[in-house]
Amino acid sequence: MRGSFRFLCMACPTRVTGFTLIELIMVIVLLGALSFFAAPRFFQKSAFDSLAFEQELKTAIRFAQKLSIASGCEVQVALTANSYALYYPDTSCNPPDAFGANPVQHPLQSNSYADVAPGGVTIAGFGNFYYDNLGAPSAAGTITVDPGGRQITVMPLTGYVR
Repeated sequence: MRGSFRFLCMACPTRVTGFTLIELIMVIVLLGALSFFAAPRFFQKSAFDSLAFEQELKTAIRFAQKLSIASGCEVQVALTANSYALYYPDTSCNPPDAFGANPVQHPLQSNSYADVAPGGVTIAGFGNFYYDNLGAPSAAGTITVDPGGRQITVMPLTGYVR
């Protein structure tokens, strides 16, 4: 009877399965090396926070441009060292009117379109600007999100954000 059944017998040589000591030591060394290089990346969260906040700020600026075109009213992007907010003009849709008292509502949430940067993340750049009803920015330049020096560029005339 070959193949389908194997009968146990005491005289038959048995095969021992498992890992050798050298294999176990190599696995432990590799895990140690991996944790030495990878573990610090898990504990440094600021780089991930910076990237996420940069993407969030880009989305807010793009939304401000699209909203200004759709509504026919200027929309301001107000930047501080650690936050951003979107505003309509106070009384009419003319840029000389003051911004700040009429926040833009977030389309997916019940609060205003504004956020504060996570701890350790800062914003530097050309300051507050607004989009007119054609989607052109009142100012153009580069906004830097640190750490990491991530740059958001608002192009003149078109208001394109990259």
